Amino acid sequence: MSLKGNFILITFTLFIGLNCTKDSDHLIMTAISVVDTYDPDSPFVQVKDGKFILDGEEFRFAGTNAYYLPNYEKIGPHVVESTLNAFKAADISVVRMWAFYDGYDCGYSSIDPNEDVIQTLPGVYNEEALQNLDLVIAKGKQRGLRFILPFINYWDELGGICQYNTWAGAENPSVNMEFFLNNEQTQTWYRDYISMLLNRVNVFTGVAYKDEPAIMSWQIMNEGRNKGKNPEILRDWYQEIAQYIKSIAPNQLVGTGEEGFDNGTPSNYSVDKYSNTYVLRADEGTSYILNTSIPEIDYGNAHWYPTEFGFGYTITEDLLTAQNAWLSDHNRIAKMEGKPFILGEYGFPGWGDERVSAMYSSLWSKAEYIELDGSLLWQLTSDYAKCTEYGGNICWPGGREDTELFKMFIKHISNIQQK
Repeated sequence: MSLKGNFILITFTLFIGLNCTKDSDHLIMTAISVVDTYDPDSPFVQVKDGKFILDGEEFRFAGTNAYYLPNYEKIGPHVVESTLNAFKAADISVVRMWAFYDGYDCGYSSIDPNEDVIQTLPGVYNEEALQNLDLVIAKGKQRGLRFILPFINYWDELGGICQYNTWAGAENPSVNMEFFLNNEQTQTWYRDYISMLLNRVNVFTGVAYKDEPAIMSWQIMNEGRNKGKNPEILRDWYQEIAQYIKSIAPNQLVGTGEEGFDNGTPSNYSVDKYSNTYVLRADEGTSYILNTSIPEIDYGNAHWYPTEFGFGYTITEDLLTAQNAWLSDHNRIAKMEGKPFILGEYGFPGWGDERVSAMYSSLWSKAEYIELDGSLLWQLTSDYAKCTEYGGNICWPGGREDTELFKMFIKHISNIQQK
């Protein structure tokens, strides 16, 4: 698609598809800026004509989540080194990991005070923990990795909105998005954290986070939900935060970090291919269609956990049909907005058995067929502890030594990333 065609698509979508903003002129100028600021010589990953672009060429990837890496740096550099070496052996180019760890009242740190908490109190930051994050980014950069970094978790793990809500005195802090969104203190603290991190200078590279090409994208929240509420509320908040991030770090991409749920079973999806339509009518107060339409959101993002989304623990034809539709539908909806699509997490708790191989091989085949822009396994691990944390992990080396599954993954990475 030409640049002119891309502009027409974006502006048409803004007026016809969204039709939900108060300032159409602002959206037009945003759409123009998205097109006009494309620079083929930029070292940053960019978006053009519905694709990721790096060094003037299309950039596609099959990578992994590794949320634990910054926290593991304090345990022993051998863990981080072996993990990054495994990524290098697989030719992984993109890794998603948490760029946050908040407080001691929620999640892992409430049980173990030795966890590597970054924000110990609102606006109080642990320099040692931040330097551990610095070091992982620096080591990854040396290996040619690019990172996708969420700022906060919807869930309690590593603090999440539970910790912000607890600091602000919420009676029911856990997964209470309504309180988080409407409390002036939580919103101020959250923006302060974003500002701190974007403006931080990595002590090992000397580069500010906002100027670091190895940081491919920021994500506003991991798996944000606002159960039972109008999805426009979360859509509007995503837009406000995306605008704030881009006001500080205009060269880096921004995504929602969402699961890809929708509201009311929209006809935009291949509804007849879902034996269980929960994910399309989830009533979780979020809409992939609305969120992907936000001009400041650079790509569509969804996750895929068939066991958690109601498709059972057996690999059936219905499950694989829905899986194919999930990838195709979300990819197509993003392309209608002139944007790439990332499957930001996927997994199946089969402990390395034939069910995992069957699901992953089918998913990888579909991803290659539709030329998926990006996908991130949950997750490739190189140590026994994280190997046992979730059954869908691929463990190599260490843990179960999932050598055959690892080889299959390497083949998929090669297939998806080939020019």
